[in-house]
Amino acid sequence: MGANLSGSSLDVAEFREEIERLQARIAALEAERDEYAQQNAELFVLQQVFSTINSTLDINDILSMVLRGVVEALKFKRVVLFDVVEGNIVRRLECDENGTVNHALDPREYRENSTIADVAHGDLQLAYGNGEDPDVPLEDARGAYCIAPLVARDIVRGMLYADDPPGQEITENQLRVLLDFASQAAIAVENARLYEETRRLLEETQRLANTDSLTGIPNRRALAELLERELHTSERYDTPFAFVILDLDDLKKINDSGGHSLGDLALKRFAQVLKKNARKGDIIARYAGDEFVLIMAQSDREQTTRGIERIMAALRRNGLASSIGVAMFPTDGTDGQTLFFSADEALYQAKQAGKNQFRFYSRGPKDQDEPSSAPADVTA
Repeated sequence: MGANLSGSSLDVAEFREEIERLQARIAALEAERDEYAQQNAELFVLQQVFSTINSTLDINDILSMVLRGVVEALKFKRVVLFDVVEGNIVRRLECDENGTVNHALDPREYRENSTIADVAHGDLQLAYGNGEDPDVPLEDARGAYCIAPLVARDIVRGMLYADDPPGQEITENQLRVLLDFASQAAIAVENARLYEETRRLLEETQRLANTDSLTGIPNRRALAELLERELHTSERYDTPFAFVILDLDDLKKINDSGGHSLGDLALKRFAQVLKKNARKGDIIARYAGDEFVLIMAQSDREQTTRGIERIMAALRRNGLASSIGVAMFPTDGTDGQTLFFSADEALYQAKQAGKNQFRFYSRGPKDQDEPSSAPADVTA
């Protein structure tokens, strides 16, 4: 009987040990399951952020989505983004545990002699530690922290700093996912940067293509577009405007006496006088050579006369003179070609009358006999 009891006790002990082993195995499997579930959740958030940031080229939108993604996926309570521009570190954005992104109050709020400098200069591909470390990046570091660089074209463009994780330490998986965020964010930011640079260059190219290189005012190409816009506006609102051609008198004499450099200076000064004395909303352009065009928006004949007299007086004060022809919309033309022909005909009449004066376009001998301009010595 004693031997049987002993054997029974041994079986119970083994049975208990087996239960404990099974329970430990179950706990390990549950922990592994939870870890996989967490990784899947992190990857899901990562995928969502990646698909979203690739749908926009606005840099601030991209960076804000990245910060929110790190908070949501990795459960850090604070994430800070730093710009790195030519080696200089600038604190730019920060996100709290609620996913609220704000601009940093102080762009210099970090410790220069810390691991943040090593990451910014490319000496470290990843840095992590805790708030007790002597080289902690922020004065107010909250528990464990990590920093990952945003690298594009082998250049550090920025950094992601995260601290106050859900646990006491930052896990290897959290570091890996943070690096994934930083890597993809760097690509998106670089694409956005290249897009902005390309757009800026295109705008600059367009501006140069529409600008007279000597005087800096719109050229003939730009004039065509601006005139079409003014024609459309005036037709729509039934308002008149003046199409004015101004010819710098005696440019050949200026070139012959002082060379082309003096002639260029006279053309520049002519353009400056027009810009300074034209009304807000008027269009000024250099058509060709010594011919300039002024479009006086919402201007009738009387208003046009006063404006031209003001310009001629200003030209005289600058030692310049101009012959001027004027065509009125819609009486003298309803399209660009007709208005130019009419104003050019009036300009010819002004030159024939002795230069340094202006004429309105007139259709027949009766109109030509009527006074349509003021002599050049009329003051404004």
